[in-house]
Amino acid sequence: MGREGTDDNSVGYTFSEELLFVTGRPVLFIPPVPLGETLGRHIAVAWNSSRPAARAVNDAMPLIERAERTTVLTVNPAVFIDRRGALPLDQMVEHLKQHGASTDLVRLGNVPARSIADALQAKAREVGADLLVAGAFGHARLWEKLLGGVTRELLDRMNLPIFMSH
Repeated sequence: MGREGTDDNSVGYTFSEELLFVTGRPVLFIPPVPLGETLGRHIAVAWNSSRPAARAVNDAMPLIERAERTTVLTVNPAVFIDRRGALPLDQMVEHLKQHGASTDLVRLGNVPARSIADALQAKAREVGADLLVAGAFGHARLWEKLLGGVTRELLDRMNLPIFMSH
């Protein structure tokens, strides 16, 4: 799906964003910028230990298993992972390696909340990723609508293909 403007509905989601909620399937978003020559050769996984992130990794596993390289990106892990008592990052990397993925981990710390989407995409580009896998809408709809969120910011400023699941 490409990115389009919001519909005139009560929650202000685009058609493609609504697909994430109603289909139960992942959606591949394609940016309006020219794509590179590959897609899925080097996958960056945005990991925050949330349910949507776990769903996205599971849904993308066939792609991850075929990728030449996978980089797990985590932003402010002390806030999003360590505090929740979630799956330790090393175990997530090991899980991907058990599926045959050549995997490394990049921790991004002290990133302001409003800059997470930009930091994820910038680091994904920096490591040479041609696809970003991310969970979508990890907060309640009202929270996302009022305060924004990483999902909306990723899609609004998308500069590489993003595979999302909710």
